Amino acid sequence: MGAAMPGDRVLVRLKPGRPRSGHREGAVVKILERARSELVGFFNGSFVVPRDERIRNWFHVPCSRAAGAVAGDLVRASIVSYPGTSGQAEAEIIEVLGRELNPLLESRLILHQYGFCEDFSGRVSRELAEVPEEVISRDAKNRVDLTHLPLVTIDPVDAKDFDDAVCAKKFDWGFRLWVAIADVSHYVRSGSALDLQAFKSATSVYFPDRAVPMLPEKISAGIASLKPGQFRLAMAAEIDYDPEGRPQRSRFYPAVIRSCFRMNYQEVQALCDRADPELEARYSSLLSTLEEMASLARILHRNRVQRGAIDLDLPEPHIELDEKGEPTDIFAYPRLFSHRLVEEFMLQANQAVAEFLSRKKMAFPFRIHEPPPPDKIQELDQFLQSLGLPLLARDRGPHQVKPRDFQRLMQRAAETPLSELVSYLSLRAMTQARYSPENKGHFGLAIDHYCHFTSPIRRYPDLIVHRILKQALGFEKPDGTPAPQGLAEACEHCSERERAAADAEREMAKVYQARLMSRRLGQEFSGKISGFIDAGVFVQIDRPMAEGLVPASQLSGYECEPKLHTAFTCSPRMELHLGDQVSVAVDSVNLERREINLRLLALLKSAFTRPAKSLMPAPRKKQRPQKSKKSRHGRRGS
Repeated sequence: MGAAMPGDRVLVRLKPGRPRSGHREGAVVKILERARSELVGFFNGSFVVPRDERIRNWFHVPCSRAAGAVAGDLVRASIVSYPGTSGQAEAEIIEVLGRELNPLLESRLILHQYGFCEDFSGRVSRELAEVPEEVISRDAKNRVDLTHLPLVTIDPVDAKDFDDAVCAKKFDWGFRLWVAIADVSHYVRSGSALDLQAFKSATSVYFPDRAVPMLPEKISAGIASLKPGQFRLAMAAEIDYDPEGRPQRSRFYPAVIRSCFRMNYQEVQALCDRADPELEARYSSLLSTLEEMASLARILHRNRVQRGAIDLDLPEPHIELDEKGEPTDIFAYPRLFSHRLVEEFMLQANQAVAEFLSRKKMAFPFRIHEPPPPDKIQELDQFLQSLGLPLLARDRGPHQVKPRDFQRLMQRAAETPLSELVSYLSLRAMTQARYSPENKGHFGLAIDHYCHFTSPIRRYPDLIVHRILKQALGFEKPDGTPAPQGLAEACEHCSERERAAADAEREMAKVYQARLMSRRLGQEFSGKISGFIDAGVFVQIDRPMAEGLVPASQLSGYECEPKLHTAFTCSPRMELHLGDQVSVAVDSVNLERREINLRLLALLKSAFTRPAKSLMPAPRKKQRPQKSKKSRHGRRGS
């Protein structure tokens, strides 16, 4: 690696040959571009030790640049000189963050580590002052008036930004769906300071205690948010369906709306189930509309299943906090029909916009999901066969995999306790969805055209699509620039920022998991084996949902076979598999490293139907060397 740091753009010389691991190796020849100018770490009196463990260098701080920091302080520092072959890495402390790690401080560190900014200042603040608090009458001109429609927003209980409102009506000829999306592009002009700041983050980040918005709250939770009873500007998608849910016609236009209600998923589910008379009385004017929306959503979902789309139903952890911001419980958030209702409508709007822009020959960011690599499919299928759930038929190869194969697999697994494990493994085998100016289809959804249009408050690609849609409709000049960089560069940047946000959210979840389990030392829990590495076995505890490591040092004769998702131990003699039910105890917790160490108590239930060793290729039989005759020189031939 030389002096390279995470995120740096580098020139690499590949080493010849391919090692046994299968991964190519190389060496950094030159650092082309540095990714960071600041870092966060602990000050030991002379050096800043980076909090990001991927940065291996310490940075010397001269006394004149310590800014009053003392040993033990957590600090933010500006890099004066980078590590190199000659000279020492040096930094200047610019802020003392504190001495005690707590969730609020941890969140600041994680945001900084992954390059997200919480502050909107300077030119952004000046531009923000010009954004109105309410919709101005002149801005509402030349827009379709949809204020008469019973549009509703359906979001999580703690949501603050409402960027979509929906309603549907049933007619003799079929259904009509309206999806109204906040017209963020009206307030965030391309190339403005607001726009450049939004592009830099490219996405909002959601932590258990707060959201870090892509746009300032005056826009994200204010003028652009579709609050109930307030006039708002929107971009509307209006789609007609026949009684079987097949799209017949779609229209897109700027609109003015006024959401009737702000509802959460639990309320909508209770109304669909007719489980709360008091709630029915409160929303009596909406009941018939909600029934028609639910009817359309069920038809659309049925069509999606028939098309072969994949639905990986993986549990999402919900972290419950007390009044001090400390975690009290972590559990799987229930997936309701109300979630599916909104999901189906958003998918329809996104697909309709992508098809419309494609017909108009517009260049825009597609949301693509390429087929899984054949080698991963082969590895997955080999493992699934051991569970009695093969992915592919015997007459088909891994390069012939279709979305419907995964769908059938999920349907078979749903009838077994292995449903969650199979979904997890299938997700790992898939390629990652990303943004691209080139359409390569969406494997998971089993459709040819797809983009992101429905969340411009929290995703920058949606904002780009809104600008291009307005150009296609003739409401903006076609020579306008929808993104600060070229489309290909913008797609690559937004994809990278999306991954960074997901990593940041996972890191913050680990903070809360570690803090919660630090109060459960010695307690016993049941869980499932979730992974194997040379250092040990990962176990996902059922509740509270937290993942910890059983160190290999505790497992006598530990040997893992990653491709078989299996490990073997000698004493006691055990075969451990991904998905096995086990009993563990919390051994220790390192809050600074966000690590939970577990002790394996017992194997409760195996996920395999037959031993993993039966799947391993049989070793070649060693041939007994034949005795050779003596040579003329009296020595045996070799």
